[in-house]
Amino acid sequence: MSEARIVKLEEEISNLRELLTSMTLSVEYRKDMAVEASLSNHQIAGQTRTALTLVLGSIQSRAEGEEPQQVRNPGILERFPVIAEAQIAGSIDLAEAIRLVARIVGNHEQAYQLLRAHHDSGFGVEAYKKLGLGLE
Repeated sequence: MSEARIVKLEEEISNLRELLTSMTLSVEYRKDMAVEASLSNHQIAGQTRTALTLVLGSIQSRAEGEEPQQVRNPGILERFPVIAEAQIAGSIDLAEAIRLVARIVGNHEQAYQLLRAHHDSGFGVEAYKKLGLGLE
């Protein structure tokens, strides 16, 4: 078996483990686990989950007027160029936040749901308030 095939299989196993963990945590839906339920429902795991986490962190930093932490890993930046786009310094609005997340999760509705779930899980409450996510 080629080394590339082994690496691919290891990545698939890792993704399946993450999905299983997310689903296990989400079996009984809890408000504090909203983000895990959303990730599980949309089958987001592995490098995609990592990229999403990096983009969400950059969105939060920008919403709070801070400069986002820069990721310099060429492998993930090459696979997910949206990370570099999210790390651009400057303000951000809700429409741009949704657009950035949608580039990872597939569409604007899922992106909005994921942003709400992220907020509902207690992450970035102030940032989401500043974005005008419509939450009190």
